[in-house]
Amino acid sequence: MAEHVLKGLRDFAAVAVSVAVLAVTLSFNRWQRRLAREQLRHQLYERRMAVYSTFCELLTDLPYANSREKVTSLSRSARLARSEIPFLFEDDRDLQTYVDQLLQRVNDEVVNGIFFLDGMQQQPGMMNDPTIAKSWTERASQLITYP
Repeated sequence: MAEHVLKGLRDFAAVAVSVAVLAVTLSFNRWQRRLAREQLRHQLYERRMAVYSTFCELLTDLPYANSREKVTSLSRSARLARSEIPFLFEDDRDLQTYVDQLLQRVNDEVVNGIFFLDGMQQQPGMMNDPTIAKSWTERASQLITYP
């Protein structure tokens, strides 16, 4: 009788250990999936934050940029960040439209203005024309900011 009980306990122990191992494995698998989802959310947050920081830098540093290289660098980094917006903010079309308008405005009013002013400074003879001189003065007054 004792032999049958011991044999039954051994068989039951093998099944119990198998069930316990299965439960631990399933629990560990669930924990790994939750951790992977959290890591993906964190990576998405970091990439979105990098795009946000790039545009904050553009908007805060642009008025005080004192060289064409700095303006070009700010504009270039913002355009690179813009290329990530459809992937990171795919559900927000308004954001994409706003950023496109912002970049177009920066390009039209600042970058093109700086190149225009640089070109005018390289060709001082053009300043003799009053309409060009007026245009140059207007663009220069738009670009010059006082900290």
